[in-house]
Amino acid sequence: MKHTLRINLLLIFFFFSFHGMFAQQRLLTVKDSITNETLPYASINLLNGFGLFTDENGQVNLERDTPKTIKITYMGYASKEIFIDKLTSSIILLQPQANALSEVKVVNSKKGKGKRKDFTVKPHLHDNISKMYWSSIGQQYAFYIPSTKKESILKSVTIPLIVKDIHQGMTETSFATHPYGTMVNIAFMTNTNQLPDKKLNEYEKKVVIHSGKVTDNITINFEEEIEIPEEGLFLTMTIIGKTNKQGIYVPEMPYAIRELPDRKKKIIKIILPNYALVEAPKGQLTYFRNVFSDITKWERITRPMVYKNEKEYPFLNVGIGYTFSGY
Repeated sequence: MKHTLRINLLLIFFFFSFHGMFAQQRLLTVKDSITNETLPYASINLLNGFGLFTDENGQVNLERDTPKTIKITYMGYASKEIFIDKLTSSIILLQPQANALSEVKVVNSKKGKGKRKDFTVKPHLHDNISKMYWSSIGQQYAFYIPSTKKESILKSVTIPLIVKDIHQGMTETSFATHPYGTMVNIAFMTNTNQLPDKKLNEYEKKVVIHSGKVTDNITINFEEEIEIPEEGLFLTMTIIGKTNKQGIYVPEMPYAIRELPDRKKKIIKIILPNYALVEAPKGQLTYFRNVFSDITKWERITRPMVYKNEKEYPFLNVGIGYTFSGY
């Protein structure tokens, strides 16, 4: 009897110890509900205009001031809303859904059409800080790429960058003395009336843009043959977050807390990369949005990161370059 009571007391102790540790650390692991495999880079929406992503092991460590309700999404899975205070486990299971996306097509050369040729659209490069745009965790950009040749295949894109350090006074260090990488996710969306619409195919690629290794641009090559539809497509770039020295993404809260006399204010963290802007219609048609915002509508860039209140600006684009093949 005493032995049983001792075991029960130990179980109660460990139960409350686990809940105490979990309440402080808020470590979550997102997994497939059927295979139990972890889901890397799952979206953790804090439902307050901010969010972050799980790491390559499907894990994320949330701070104690995280909102009590969050929403977890992953491509091909049913989204799930989580009430933090009601969790009894640190493992979150997502239910797979049928995937209706098309596979990446491989286009073969046809007889009688001649030899397939490569074509290049050059990027617009400059280092003018007054014509620069920024990145933050969850920021997503969409760049329009038209189809100008028969059976066009996209081979690479070149993103023009400006390596300047603007951190809003939120940190005393700069990337010049403390270099870091930013992981981005590359994917493709369909074009409907000159707007990004739906995910085009299953292709995705994670790329690390490192502050100490880039100059005025970065070129991203595609291992698959990405067919450009007749109506064109949108290449999307989503900012995942910072990486460590080994190039591994390490989740962090997307905002810093600034102490004000009467309250605490969340300040969005600005991170690299910064993009070189050009006045429309130059460059490729560019849209942006934040994947964690309630506003899902795509917007045009109407002013640079550093701007004058009294000045009127035209629509601005990022002058990406790209290489494609076709007939």
